[in-house]
Amino acid sequence: MLDNRNLRELIRRWRATPESTIALFDEADDAIRATLATKERVLYPAVRDAEGHRSGYVDDAIAQARRIEGFLDSAERLGPNGSGFHDEAQDAASAMDGLLVHEQRDLLPALDHLSQDRRDRLDREYRDTWVETSAKVAAARAARHRPHDGAADAGH
Repeated sequence: MLDNRNLRELIRRWRATPESTIALFDEADDAIRATLATKERVLYPAVRDAEGHRSGYVDDAIAQARRIEGFLDSAERLGPNGSGFHDEAQDAASAMDGLLVHEQRDLLPALDHLSQDRRDRLDREYRDTWVETSAKVAAARAARHRPHDGAADAGH
């Protein structure tokens, strides 16, 4: 279900050098945002349902996701040449790594007790949701970066 290895590898490459942080920002940003949204819609409710006593861990994961999104928002606003861009991007990457460790240690064990049929359904739901969410994230990025129509701006 969770292909955190690929995300961790992308984050590792993204953090490798200042140049890679710039070059891979959009890809890493989109992957992280799609993953966070998917986990919030699919994984975290499944953990709460499977073992309600882990709800505090889920709440912590959601709070961490908000911090990560804040770092990403800040880095995007600053842009690659902005003062503090690399710090915000590195903070996002580090926080995402921490969240992945937290999930592995504290959340995913809740799913160990699910039947194989339930795991398979959860895998399909996660995969389908990730594809849908990923497309929405990419479309939102494209809309934010779409060049402004000079004619439309002339009337303002």
